[in-house]
Amino acid sequence: MKGSLKLVGLSVVVALLASCQRPRAEYLVAGKRRKPFGLETIIGFYGDFSGRVPSQNYVAAGLTWFKLLQGTVDEGSDVLVNHPGEGFSIDELGFDYDGPTDLKTIKVLKAAKEKKPNLQVAAWQMGGPVAPKLAATYRELVELVMMETYVDLDNSWMIAFKLQGARLNGLVDKSVIGLGIGKQADTKGGWAWTQTREELEQQLRLIRFVAPESPGMVFFGQWSVDEFPITAEDINELCSGFLCISTEGSGLKPELLEVGKTFRKRYEKPALFCTSAFASPEYYPGDPGTDWRGLTAIEPMVLRAPIMNLGEQDAKDVIVRLRHRGDDGEVWAKGIVDVPARSIAIAVLPLLPGHECPRRAGKSTMEVEAPGCEVFTFLDARYWK
Repeated sequence: MKGSLKLVGLSVVVALLASCQRPRAEYLVAGKRRKPFGLETIIGFYGDFSGRVPSQNYVAAGLTWFKLLQGTVDEGSDVLVNHPGEGFSIDELGFDYDGPTDLKTIKVLKAAKEKKPNLQVAAWQMGGPVAPKLAATYRELVELVMMETYVDLDNSWMIAFKLQGARLNGLVDKSVIGLGIGKQADTKGGWAWTQTREELEQQLRLIRFVAPESPGMVFFGQWSVDEFPITAEDINELCSGFLCISTEGSGLKPELLEVGKTFRKRYEKPALFCTSAFASPEYYPGDPGTDWRGLTAIEPMVLRAPIMNLGEQDAKDVIVRLRHRGDDGEVWAKGIVDVPARSIAIAVLPLLPGHECPRRAGKSTMEVEAPGCEVFTFLDARYWK
């Protein structure tokens, strides 16, 4: 069943939906809500966890990205075309915000769809919100977008950021947040993810408040539930009632309610949302005959970062800088970008001469110089506590 659409326990979900309040009409894209894989709601796990969470109806596992990108576009598309089944997921996509690797990904997806028009795939999306060019391909060719967001409550702004990005890209009704259960591996930092029932409930309430159109959620790391206070029963109960959760923000902690309101608000003037946490180098997209499984930044290094404008007016000639933290921290990357109203644009930030990119751009601050604009800058709490 790995990597395929899996209808398990669907009757439980359908029965609950019958008594739930539907999302309000003004949130629906083009007045009609799409249903990924024909499902009213998506409850997915990376792997089959239905034995412990009966409401699971999607297995979010399948092909890995390096099999698609290590050869030619034609070879990569053949991997998709020849994979068993018509509905499966790709782990992982979304590398460099419409940089060289994302552009190759687009070509592979388009070539596969031309070869097999009935192909249905889900994309496990890394990093920040989907970049505009990749989003256009997702709108046309991808059935479901799973936005990797492994955070505790301190970084819940990332949930709201990605959901609003999905809305601006016309993807929100087929995009879901991917939550991490437990924590990251100790060898990769050991950062805390969702570890208690209370945390998960707050995250789901925030999702429903910011994006009622989003059809569900997916999880990674659920096999560690026995190590943390959250249980499989907690996950099942909360997920089964997903569409019954209020879309008005009731039950949210005050600080999370404020986060949701900040992202939901429609601003008259340009309102720019940014973070160093989502800055990423342009990556080498692989060549025919290579076994490309790692991420190698292109030299000379150029970083790319999404800047979101939730205002009703354009923002012109926005200067974006990345600065090392501290009072005497130096600017190490800089660029200029225009951000149209109600859109996401990608700031291209060349590395400045004599500087090196830190291992984690999120440990730096992002400065935005945009007279006449309201600017909201967010920090990755893991690096700033």
